[in-house]
Parts: sequence; structure tokens; C-alpha cells
Amino acid sequence: MHPARLLLDTVRLRGASAPEQLALEWARADVRGLAQLVAIEGCTIWLYRRLRQLDVLDNIEPEFGRWVITRAREEIARNLLIETEAQALSGHLQEMGVPAVFLKGVARRLAVDHYPFADARVTGDVDVLIPARRARAAWHGLRLLGYERTNPSGPPRPDHHHLPALWSEREVGVELHTTHAQGVPPDESWRRHYLTGMDVERGGQRFRVPSATELLWSGMAHGLLHPEIAFLLVFLFDAAVIWTSDAALDWPEIRRRLDAGEIVDRNAAAAWLGAAVELAGVEPPAVLAGRVTPYDLEHALRMRLAVLRHVRLPSALRTPFVWWTSERARKTS
Repeated sequence: MHPARLLLDTVRLRGASAPEQLALEWARADVRGLAQLVAIEGCTIWLYRRLRQLDVLDNIEPEFGRWVITRAREEIARNLLIETEAQALSGHLQEMGVPAVFLKGVARRLAVDHYPFADARVTGDVDVLIPARRARAAWHGLRLLGYERTNPSGPPRPDHHHLPALWSEREVGVELHTTHAQGVPPDESWRRHYLTGMDVERGGQRFRVPSATELLWSGMAHGLLHPEIAFLLVFLFDAAVIWTSDAALDWPEIRRRLDAGEIVDRNAAAAWLGAAVELAGVEPPAVLAGRVTPYDLEHALRMRLAVLRHVRLPSALRTPFVWWTSERARKTS
């Protein structure tokens, strides 16, 4: 089995090859360039957990196996730190009497009991939506608690959809959003995410997170804001874990937003949904007929691996997803 196909089959959430076959293939896999591919795709924790389930970590090429274990543990530790920050932030906002809904990656992590494997994705910061009229007071309240700006020299952006990013001594970025996306009115964003959201429990605390529909939609919309990285597994994973969770999804509403052009490039949206379908191992619902384009995800991974087998990236660039997002946050926060 080609290594790119093997990687895809291993992390695919449904419809993969039999575990016995995957274990046999990993024991004899040519892993040249695969570490770089896994790092770029942002799927190290995900792969680590699947290899443990297959009980093959001791049977694969030793250097690659050690790399997967070490890298996954580093990312897991970072994710735990982010969850600790989310817990602290939730407590601070509750003390201020400010309602909040946690967004994006941290929301999927907090709701892992509803979305299996959702905590296997590397997460960069803590995004939280609060009522626009309370945002500045809450931001200054956090400053009084010791939170500092991540980029003190950044210019003010009064019309931006979140206030300047903050962090505490944990050095985890915190973004207080007044809306989930530029151009969406705060009241509409609040209705979509808080009023139709759900409460989840994590670490003895309760958190408000968006509904499954909003998590899937925001995963696609946020990913496609940056087409140069939108089709990496790490972004497709955001929709795949929701799609395969058996949670109720409002597909007519997703179709309505697609038809209304909430994502401007409809062809890109259709291809992205096709790639998410391939990763999830599911069939798109009939209501999305004509709005999902088949996408050859295996071919894309093969092409990337072919390049990476001939090009060794500098260590600082072996994780373009992490590097790109952190550099963007540094420049714009």
C-alpha cells in the first residue's frame, strides 16, 4: 500500500481497511518523508492514537515511531495547557457575569464526549464569543487580572471581529470575539452560537459551545478563508469529526448558507466538503446534492509526500500549519 494511502486509511474515521491489514502495512511501510508530511498535515496526535489502537508502534520503522511518540506527546501537553487556560478564562468571565460561548478548536476539545477524536487535533489558542456590549469591559477586566497583550505594538482595530489578543503567564493566546467572522453582525453571531448552542462538562466545569451545525460550518468557513492551507488534514478534520459523530446536523441550513454565498467561492466550498467526506468516510446527505464535489484526497497526499521525499525542510518550517498560524497571530493581534 502506498504510504500516503496508508496514512489516509489510518486516520480516516470510517470505512478504513481492516485493522489487521493496516497493522501489516505499517510494519513494512516505506516511511521516507512521512514525518514531514504528518507534521505539515497537523495530524500527529491523531496518527499516534490510531497507531496505538492498532498496537503497531513497536513494529514500525524505529526512528519514525520515536518521532511520532515524541511529537504527539509535545502537542498533547500543549493542548492540555490550552484547556487549562479555557477553564481559567471561563471562571474569570463567570465572576464578571459575562456569558460566553467557546469557539472553534477549543470548543471541539471541550465537547469531545459528543465528538469522538475531536481532541486529537492540535489547537493554537482560546477563542470565545461574548456579547459585543460587554466585550471591552471584559477585556479590561482580564487586563486587571494580569493578562497582557500578545502584541503590544499592534495598532488598534476598532472594527475587527475580536479584540486584541491577550495571554496570561501560560502564554496561551485568548481572543474575545464580538462575532465569529468579519461581516457577520454580532447579534446574528450570538444567536447562531450561544442561543442555539449546548452546555458541556469538562474537568468539573460547564462550558457553552456551539451546536454541531455551527461547528461544522465554522470549520469549513474558517478553513477556506486561507485557501493555501485549507485542504490540509488538520482543517478537514474539523468537519470530519462532527460529521461522523451522529450528532444532529441542520443540513438544510448549511445548504441555505452555501446557496446564499456566505462562502464566496462556491467551487472551493464544494471541493472542501468533498475532501471532508473522503476523510470522514461518509456519504453526503441528499439535501447537499450538487453542492459537494468529489475530491481525491489520496492523490493530494501522494503529491505532497513525493515532494517531501526530495526536499528536507528547515526545522522551523516542518510544521507550516503551526508556523503560519502563529506568525499570522503575531502580526495581526
